[in-house]
Amino acid sequence: MTEEKLWENYEYFISAVLPAAEQAGVKLGLHPDDPPLSPLRGVSRIFTSAESFARAMRLSDSPAHGITFCQANFRAMGENLTETARRFADRIVFVHFRDIAGTREDFTETFHDAGPTDMPAMLRLYHELGFHGPIRVDHVPSLAGEEDLPHGYAVLGRLFAVGYMKGILDAAKIQYS
Repeated sequence: MTEEKLWENYEYFISAVLPAAEQAGVKLGLHPDDPPLSPLRGVSRIFTSAESFARAMRLSDSPAHGITFCQANFRAMGENLTETARRFADRIVFVHFRDIAGTREDFTETFHDAGPTDMPAMLRLYHELGFHGPIRVDHVPSLAGEEDLPHGYAVLGRLFAVGYMKGILDAAKIQYS
């Protein structure tokens, strides 16, 4: 399937689903392709750049049509996270708080306190932008002795990440509800 056919399908999907989402008070959060590569194993993908997200958001001005701001994927795209979060601030409905080292072609999931992203700055930025949606730690490395199944969602790594995020929020006196 070509990228243009995927765009046609996405446009059809959004036009068909948005009215029901609006009526039900549901916000749809478009997630980047992970990793943001096209093609991947011969399969075309379209959500691989900030420009593709801009194109998707131009399809409607509905408050139900939003973005899951997956930090690691936007970083893998080569985007500046601060500028991109500011660009899409009014469309972000969900944040995946995660980090990677490397490129879209060759990356490693990092612990939340060990990657290249200034994670405290990102949480302060979401607060500054007035974001009040969910923020979820995502894709955590596993700790010694724990089974990493499903991959990226090990319990001890997740507990570490939640504690790290909570520590940042407490130190910055940021409260999300």
